[in-house]
Amino acid sequence: MTLRFFVRYSTSWGQQLSLALDNGSVLPMAWHDHDHWTAELEWDLPELRYRYILTHGWQVVEQSMRCITFHIDEQELTIRDEWRQPGRVADCLMKAPFRDVYFHHPASPVPRGASHYFQVSAPQLEAGRELLLTGNIDVLGNWNVASAVKMQAREDGRFAANVNIPPGVSLEYKYLLDGVEYEAGENRSFLSSGPCVVDDGYARFSHPLWKGAGVAVPVFSLRSEKGLGCGEFADLRLLADWAASTGQSMIQLLPVNDTMAQHSWKDSYPYAAISAFALHPMYIHLPSLGIAEGYTAMQATLNALPDMDYMATVTFKMQALQTFYRSFRPGGAYEDWVKENLYWLESYASFCCKRDGSSDAGFYYFVQYHLHLQLSEAVAYAHGKGVAVKGDLPVGMYLHSADVSAMPKLFDTSVQAGAPPDEFAAKGQNWGFPAYNWPEMEATGYAWWKRRLRHMAQYFSAFRIDHVLGFFRLWQIPYHTREGILGYFHPAKPFSEQELFDWGVPFARERFCEPYITDAVLYRIFSDEAVKIKSIYLEPACHGYYRLTNAYRHQAGIAEEDPVIRQGLYDLIANVIFLEPTPGEFHPRFGLQGTDSFLALEQPVQEALQELYTHFFYHRHDELWEKEALRKLPVLQSATDMLVCGEDLGMVPHCVPGVMQRLGILSLEVLPMPKQPGQTPAQAPYLSVVTPSTHDMSTLREYAPGREEEIVRLHLQAPAMWCILQLQDWLSLDGSLPHRSPAEERINVPAITPWYWRYRMPVTLEALCGARLLNGKILAMVKESGR
Repeated sequence: MTLRFFVRYSTSWGQQLSLALDNGSVLPMAWHDHDHWTAELEWDLPELRYRYILTHGWQVVEQSMRCITFHIDEQELTIRDEWRQPGRVADCLMKAPFRDVYFHHPASPVPRGASHYFQVSAPQLEAGRELLLTGNIDVLGNWNVASAVKMQAREDGRFAANVNIPPGVSLEYKYLLDGVEYEAGENRSFLSSGPCVVDDGYARFSHPLWKGAGVAVPVFSLRSEKGLGCGEFADLRLLADWAASTGQSMIQLLPVNDTMAQHSWKDSYPYAAISAFALHPMYIHLPSLGIAEGYTAMQATLNALPDMDYMATVTFKMQALQTFYRSFRPGGAYEDWVKENLYWLESYASFCCKRDGSSDAGFYYFVQYHLHLQLSEAVAYAHGKGVAVKGDLPVGMYLHSADVSAMPKLFDTSVQAGAPPDEFAAKGQNWGFPAYNWPEMEATGYAWWKRRLRHMAQYFSAFRIDHVLGFFRLWQIPYHTREGILGYFHPAKPFSEQELFDWGVPFARERFCEPYITDAVLYRIFSDEAVKIKSIYLEPACHGYYRLTNAYRHQAGIAEEDPVIRQGLYDLIANVIFLEPTPGEFHPRFGLQGTDSFLALEQPVQEALQELYTHFFYHRHDELWEKEALRKLPVLQSATDMLVCGEDLGMVPHCVPGVMQRLGILSLEVLPMPKQPGQTPAQAPYLSVVTPSTHDMSTLREYAPGREEEIVRLHLQAPAMWCILQLQDWLSLDGSLPHRSPAEERINVPAITPWYWRYRMPVTLEALCGARLLNGKILAMVKESGR
């Protein structure tokens, strides 16, 4: 059959539209008139998946995939599409939280059943309201609203209608709301020329910009009368009850993946996932499976603790699950679920068997199945309360994980991922995760990412990209290095020796790349221990300098038990100006201006290095990093209909805000970390999330005592789409409730690794739901803010 495409888009000089098919073919489109581009295609399959691509120089904008099905006897079909500009507010308002929770319409399939098939999106159309189609011909009512065609809601959140229109008709039409309100703007129009699918993009109705409030809390931090040791998926029901009663419409969680790698409290780190798909067994609610021996006594013991006892909780639950498993009899639903999820279950269960010295993979299938059921049931309950659930996508995978073991080509285990130094971690962060092998990821069509995100979408309507900056460039740390300060950006454009000379740097590898060690440096760092350090770790070099012996040239080789001396040796190794991870390629060390090596240089050399440093970290890579992000982030965005939010904190490249705005990825605006000096929540963009704190920093009660309500109101009044507060910051509004000390409310301290993630809320969810003073105050504040 012959397919003729017409897409409405007014391009500027140098732009080119193309039609990209799901089979990999890309067809350049031809300019048709001022408002349209066109292409023609012969097709003989029953379905076509396609998208439009806009190119302008090296810049490429790709739209989400579209799909059309065909009738067997069709000979030709015209497709009239609207260009959907990624990043439009309307696009975000059609994502899963709005489609499935806040503006949900009972839906059913609306297959093509007439000569013309009209489809359109209507963001923010409340349940119970009707969308109709009317126009200048009899089948559309001849502008008589009583005879307008009713549009039917589809499962994808769009509305559709079938209309028989003969060829040669000059059609004018509009969409109509509840039979009384016409959409704004001129009439839509085209000349009918046979069977046609019409995609009109968005109905042009005006609505106030939607704004919502929410709560951020790790599942393990929840506390209920029925749980054991930590928060559980079942507790999300009570949390949804509380959120709904206070006018909140989003629950934001930390990652819920399995992290059991070492069988120690260090596994409490929720970002060190051993599987991109498996859920953590500690979130299971045992009474839903049966009566565990000793449950009541263990529950009383663990729930009396102010914090989570990770190992006691996990050990008890895993032992109880082993008992339940022995009497488990799988049914059809279980077997179907296993088949659907075998693509990750096999490698995950194999990993767990090796870790635990077990041979029964079925046990781990059993545990994951019941976790899936409990999380799914809790999310469905939250949706019924008008509350969506937002997940968290960790930036990396644990080195010794099921995914890295099963798919080693997708990861670069020769380096470690982390973050450069900032105000929260002066030495930088070394997460210990392998980097991604992005060329291999791209060669596989990003299949692992797509599966990962589609798996998340079973539970979450939105997700936060942890450290979204890592998709522009990643801070890589050599495998033999402990601290993040000796990392470097990848990809990057390092300097050659000749470039360094051109910048006015009298480069010599021994002086600029080797640790600068003199007696003065040793006595400054080690004081009275300097002589001992020289005798054990150093050997003389020329002209009064020292160098580390071969055994201690890298931080990983330092086995010193005294933490002060060990840190001093780390600092000594980091006392360099350039890093050379690849021979002949030189990266300025982050914060080189504070090193003894830099301070010992002559003033003109210092000035040249400062100029080079500023160029390297703030200007040299903008185009490179923008290209990197535009290769990766659209994949994450288009894989599902989840609303995408990015954690864009830290050392933010100039290109980041533009890319995120262009793709419709919400930014994170945190009061103690303003993007611009003096910026407040009142200056936040609409497509953003505002918050006074995150799990990596102090809460309001610690950094702004006495001003909690003032700051909460400031955030609620912000123009941002979302105001999401940590649970601790909501609780700060009522001093009559039990509280932990302000310092104990902090969930994580990035500068300290490993950190024990164990915070639990000081009141039960049952008590929170009954806290009338607090709940009434929050509800009133949320309503006053228009959220």
